[in-house]
Amino acid sequence: MDKIIKNERKTDYCTLYSGSITVFLTILFLLFFSLIGVAFENARVLSSAGYIRTAAHSAAMTVFGAYNRELYQDYGFFAYGGSDGKGADDLAKEFTDILIDNVRDMPHGTQRSYGSLYRFQNIEGAVSEAGVLTDRDIFTAQVEAYLKSAAVQDLTQEITNKVSGEAGSGNIKENLVLTKEYEEGKFDIPKEQGAVGEKPLSKGGALEQDTAKGNPLEVFKAMMRDGILNMVCDVRKLSDGIIVPLANFGDVSDDSFMGKQDKIGAADYLMGLMEENEVKEHPSANDREDGTTIKKGADKLKYICYASKQFSDYTEDRKRTTKYGIEYLIAGKREEKDNLASVVNKILGIRLLLNFGCILSNKTLQEKSFITATILAGFTGMPPVIRAVQYTILLILAFEEACVDVTALLEGRYVPVIKKARDIKMKYEEMCIASRRLFASKAKAYSGSGRTTAADISYQQYLWLFLLGKTEGKIRTRCYSLIQYDLREKYNQSFVIQSCICRSKYKVCYQLPFLFGHLPFLDREGLGNTNLGELEVFYEYKSG
Repeated sequence: MDKIIKNERKTDYCTLYSGSITVFLTILFLLFFSLIGVAFENARVLSSAGYIRTAAHSAAMTVFGAYNRELYQDYGFFAYGGSDGKGADDLAKEFTDILIDNVRDMPHGTQRSYGSLYRFQNIEGAVSEAGVLTDRDIFTAQVEAYLKSAAVQDLTQEITNKVSGEAGSGNIKENLVLTKEYEEGKFDIPKEQGAVGEKPLSKGGALEQDTAKGNPLEVFKAMMRDGILNMVCDVRKLSDGIIVPLANFGDVSDDSFMGKQDKIGAADYLMGLMEENEVKEHPSANDREDGTTIKKGADKLKYICYASKQFSDYTEDRKRTTKYGIEYLIAGKREEKDNLASVVNKILGIRLLLNFGCILSNKTLQEKSFITATILAGFTGMPPVIRAVQYTILLILAFEEACVDVTALLEGRYVPVIKKARDIKMKYEEMCIASRRLFASKAKAYSGSGRTTAADISYQQYLWLFLLGKTEGKIRTRCYSLIQYDLREKYNQSFVIQSCICRSKYKVCYQLPFLFGHLPFLDREGLGNTNLGELEVFYEYKSG
């Protein structure tokens, strides 16, 4: 009996011992399995971030592949959207759709079953930061990339030693002031009192020696009242376009003396021309940083190079809606004719002073002009007034010579920067019969592009000189206006250049469910059943 009891006790002990080992092994197995699960989930979380980042970067590249083709085709710029209201929201939606496709476990419509390692849920993409084409740095980078691809030479080589003819106008203005007073009748003396110092002119005297055959001052006023453009080109063929400037950039057009209504005399017009030539540009607040000019004008040269290859001017039509785009960059006026007139005024002012220096050194012209001035103002008996009228007559001759120069420039010809006596085309005897037809006939004496020298200058080079006098900010914002206006007129009225996105930073949020999230050990650690992930991806159109 005792033996049986002992055997039963032994059996119970073995059974209890065996059960303890089983529980221990089960617990050990669960711990080991949980460790493997934790390691596996950790590897999934870490690798999922890289997987999502790769898919998001690919999506960012892909979505920017839908760039604005018209903008690139016409102006060489890469940007997303800009037309039909497409902007950051559309970019985010397309980015998210492509990202979801990139991480999809199986193709659309497949009948086969696929295993899924990540099983991403609730993937969302948003644009946290967008850079548009009108951002200064982005625009500059795209211009630079375009110029590199076009292999454009440095602009400074094209304008070396080109003078502007601005110096030495102080004495001229003093004489013009006296001429203006003469024209206004301040020196007139009633006939009954006689004129002090007046000397009657005999038939065989100065009157017969006057080869001007008229009053150059009155002839000049009549010419100016018809408009400057009438003298140098066929106004019937000019563009009547009106440019819509870009809003929100505060671009103000340059003023021109030709728009003022108080210019009534020859002296007024001539002083106005010289004032037009003396207008100086000052860097705006946008062009300065900590009191110094940004990049010392290097960006301005890039913009000028780009503009010269993209925009039309009077002598070169690049099939743009705006026929005088370069002139608009200089003047910034809404009407195309006004932009052309402003540029012509500036060139006339420069050529007037350059030609005057050459004419003033000609003794024969001085003698002839003094005779004419004596006939016109000799009754005043005031030598300073006579001398002032003489200078004004020579200025009128220099202006008419400048009209010949500008006519030649607008025809695509080259003219000498500084003339010698033999280069003067206008004769003194032709001063009072000047007309556009006469200027056009004399302009044919200048050569085209095939026979030029380093001392010659073209219309485009004058445009470059004027652009160099503009601030970087004005050139850039006016480029925006020209691009937007042209693409609206040619393709889509909804185009907005400020909505063209060139770079973007995306914020991606997603959920990664745990495969072993229901294990008791993992749940107690507060890991839950889902991992929430966030990351950022940046992409931009590469420049250069």
